[in-house]
Amino acid sequence: MKWYEGKIETESENADIAAARLLDFGIEGVEIIDEYENMRFIEGHPSNWDYVDDALLVSEKGLAVVKFYLPEDAKDSMNDIQEALGGFGRVDFTLVEDDWSEAWKAHYKPFKVGKSIMIVPAWEDYVQESGEIVFKIEPGHVFGTGQHQSTALCIAALEKHMSRGAKVLDIGCGSGILSIIGLLLGAAFAIAIDIDPSAEKVCLENAGLNNISPENFKVSTGNILADKGLYGEVAQSKYDVIVANIIADVIIPLAPITKGLLARGGIFICGGIIKDRSDEVLGALVGAGYKIIEIATQDEWVAVVASYGA
Repeated sequence: MKWYEGKIETESENADIAAARLLDFGIEGVEIIDEYENMRFIEGHPSNWDYVDDALLVSEKGLAVVKFYLPEDAKDSMNDIQEALGGFGRVDFTLVEDDWSEAWKAHYKPFKVGKSIMIVPAWEDYVQESGEIVFKIEPGHVFGTGQHQSTALCIAALEKHMSRGAKVLDIGCGSGILSIIGLLLGAAFAIAIDIDPSAEKVCLENAGLNNISPENFKVSTGNILADKGLYGEVAQSKYDVIVANIIADVIIPLAPITKGLLARGGIFICGGIIKDRSDEVLGALVGAGYKIIEIATQDEWVAVVASYGA
């Protein structure tokens, strides 16, 4: 199968922001090649190197390349990405025939998130150890493999705050990783929604991999901010936990909407927030009447846990 390799050439300080913007297009598999970080590592470990070309380091200082992949039929997405991210620097696409979609599996091994959650790819044989909760996943081409810092922060928050018998709403569900892990942690029912139609198929496949009954898990496609019908459908229940691992620009308008969907004392877990935008998100949550319970960070990413009506 052929794929398009995308490259965004930008300044080092913008690389994480550009990678975060790619989440809007359902792209999580991003590689950042940051020459500035390479230089800092080399300078900090001089005894590890016999020779480094100083001229090369100077010429590359401050530059980064953000790499990602799109299927061959994603012409519309390519144009949208170039328009949305062109401000960060040059955006190029190259058609490649390497079967990277299979090759990357060799590097995707079982790993732990939080205290007890093991993320296990569907093609791996894994023997569950005592006390572990195993989530099996076939990632597909939507966001949510568990490897991204924002997803890991949200999983840790779910593990800490999930109560048995809870109802969960997962907004921007991607692969369904958060809502399904919520069910594995003891939730009784979960609704997962995403604007990407391909997410529904991937979510249901992952639910099947984890022996989740269709009676306990529902997936819908749409934009809860713009689709009144979808909002009305979701609003037929109240939720003990709402999780949204998206971006600040979506979480901010979600703040006043989600409080009407929460059961009394329910919690709202927000992820996908870059540190530079965290104050805006916190302000929106407090302005909507939420009480901030905790703020967790990993690298340049922030997750917030807030409660309402407690």
